[in-house]
Amino acid sequence: MGGITYEGYEMQGNTLVFKFKRIGDFFTQAIVKKEVKAEVDEFPAKVIMEVDTNGNVKRYEAELIFDDGNEKIYKASEL
Repeated sequence: MGGITYEGYEMQGNTLVFKFKRIGDFFTQAIVKKEVKAEVDEFPAKVIMEVDTNGNVKRYEAELIFDDGNEKIYKASEL
C-alpha cells in the first residue's frame, strides 16, 4: 500500500511541471488535497501535474483559478 508524494517541480520550456509519485500495489480511492508552490522568474504558458504510479506516468493540465497579476493559482485533478 502506498500514498502519493510530491517530488518537486521543473520548467520544461514554457511549461511548469509539478511531479508526484505513487509507489505500491494497492491504492485507496480517497480524495487527497495537496498544495504546492513554485517561485519562477516568468509565469508559465501552461501548468501540468505529472503523476507517476509505479512507472505509469500520466499528465493533467491545471486550470487557472486565480490571477491578481503578482500571483497565480492553478487547480489540477486526476478525476
